[in-house]
Amino acid sequence: MYIAMALAALSTIAVASRAAELPIDSAPSRSRYLMGTVCEVAVDGELEKAEAAFAEIARIEQLISTWRESSELSRANQSRCAIVSRELFTLLDEAMHLARATGGAFNPLVGPLVQLWKSRGEGVVPADDDIDRVLPLLALDGPRFDSASRRINLPAGVSFEEGGFGKGYALDLAAAALESAGAERFVIDFGGQLMIRSNEPVEAAIASPERRDEIALLLSISSGSLSTSSGSEKSFAAGGRTYSHILDPRTGLAHPPRGSVSVVSGSAMRADALSTALYVMGPADGLAWANAHDVAAVFIVPASTGWTVILSNQATTSGLAVRAVRPDFNLKEGTR
Repeated sequence: MYIAMALAALSTIAVASRAAELPIDSAPSRSRYLMGTVCEVAVDGELEKAEAAFAEIARIEQLISTWRESSELSRANQSRCAIVSRELFTLLDEAMHLARATGGAFNPLVGPLVQLWKSRGEGVVPADDDIDRVLPLLALDGPRFDSASRRINLPAGVSFEEGGFGKGYALDLAAAALESAGAERFVIDFGGQLMIRSNEPVEAAIASPERRDEIALLLSISSGSLSTSSGSEKSFAAGGRTYSHILDPRTGLAHPPRGSVSVVSGSAMRADALSTALYVMGPADGLAWANAHDVAAVFIVPASTGWTVILSNQATTSGLAVRAVRPDFNLKEGTR
């Protein structure tokens, strides 16, 4: 079974592959505009089952979209001290767990830094004093969670930003909705992040970090989510330098574009957050973290000529069968 992929935009936080030919064995697909991007669902069987996935994503958008003042997350951010639903409490608690596990390379409190750099717009380089002023708002010990009451307390100026994990979470629930509706084989392409369920491998693609419309790598996935973070997806120039839209929450700085990182995981939320975190860490530290935590990751890093593709240990042993499509992408397995 083969699915040809081309790269498309994701959120301001991450980039991944988008299916150009989504159908499984020529199954038709449906699409909806949700959470600021296009979601396309191909189901092998009754296409009406796709509506269950769309409905669940729409529900999650109402729950966590910070673009909607009426969402539960927006209301919690505004109140600074809120008793939230069990679902939102569990979701934010898990996001903070991922933030601590990655040493803050992924950080759901990054919103004030995004606003400072204007990385969702034209992009600016802020003054060092402004960065120093904002960084304390990203401290992982700022939010207080009370599991007994489901109360979340936020210091002044601190807020949650769903961009780095919300789409992945919605993908997880969309997949669960399809399975509950009886779908056994499907592909969901949510703005570039993929969720695949199949009884045989599907070929998914990772695009060139330089040219989004060109396939660099193919890998086989039978079940799981593929998320890619790439600094070239949305960059801006200032002061003679080019900056990525992906910010480092630990330092408050924006990195120059430096390839991409793809993560494959059974959890789309985890893939979403970790592809960002590993990109922020950089190839050396990111690969070490991925190996230490059994994460299937594919790093594409600039080389003197072309690109070097580095696979984490888990990626080499999990049956992803990664292969380069273009000759200037040279595969290197295992520890760098």
